[in-house]
Amino acid sequence: MKIMDSLEGKVALVTGGNSGIGRAIANALAAAGVRVIVAGRREDANRKVVGELRENHGIDAEAMTADVAVESDCVGLIAQTRERFGRLDILVNNAGIGGWGTIAETSTADFDRVLKTNLYGAFWCAREAFRAMSENPEQDGIRGSIVNISSIAGKEAWSGTGTYSVSKFGMMALTQSLADEGKPLGIRATAVCPALVATPMTGASRKEALLPEDIAKTVLYLLRLSPAAWPAEIALPRRGAQ
Repeated sequence: MKIMDSLEGKVALVTGGNSGIGRAIANALAAAGVRVIVAGRREDANRKVVGELRENHGIDAEAMTADVAVESDCVGLIAQTRERFGRLDILVNNAGIGGWGTIAETSTADFDRVLKTNLYGAFWCAREAFRAMSENPEQDGIRGSIVNISSIAGKEAWSGTGTYSVSKFGMMALTQSLADEGKPLGIRATAVCPALVATPMTGASRKEALLPEDIAKTVLYLLRLSPAAWPAEIALPRRGAQ
């Protein structure tokens, strides 16, 4: 049985791909020869990262402006990807926002805002990607891969994690359902659950937190597993965390 050790030529869509974890994932994929679509709300930032991918890795890359909190934007992302590249092999649902504070302090508007981006966006993109991937020809037992960037806060909630944990717990259920539904079709779905990561969103120090590159390496590891491996989640704790 041939192991999927080569990703060259595959097509990947990375939401929230213009900074932090998404940017690191986009670069790791491009270095592996993957054609990458960088999606995000900031057009200039998307184009900047795409320029880096083309210059540093010599791959075909595209910038697409979209807000994953809007269903039509998510549907459009998958449609534009297929129109541009003819297929979609990999979806990385990375776009997300924070939602901190206690439940008692959380307004309905804030709750809705976090869930629309972190959970609804992942659902809309994954649903459309799953439909598209089901039409891909099977290659080494796999038709496509969906990687959802969740969080340790999607496995255990604490005071102050607020709606962020709610959104990430929902993402875990979404991933488990997709993984089970994808078995007969060869569409793999996995949630990556990192602890605190040093990104512009968290403001955490690189000395005390995981690095975006840690998450990117984990994504590549998952994509290179043999067809028999079907992990629905992988957790990345950090040293020194309680």
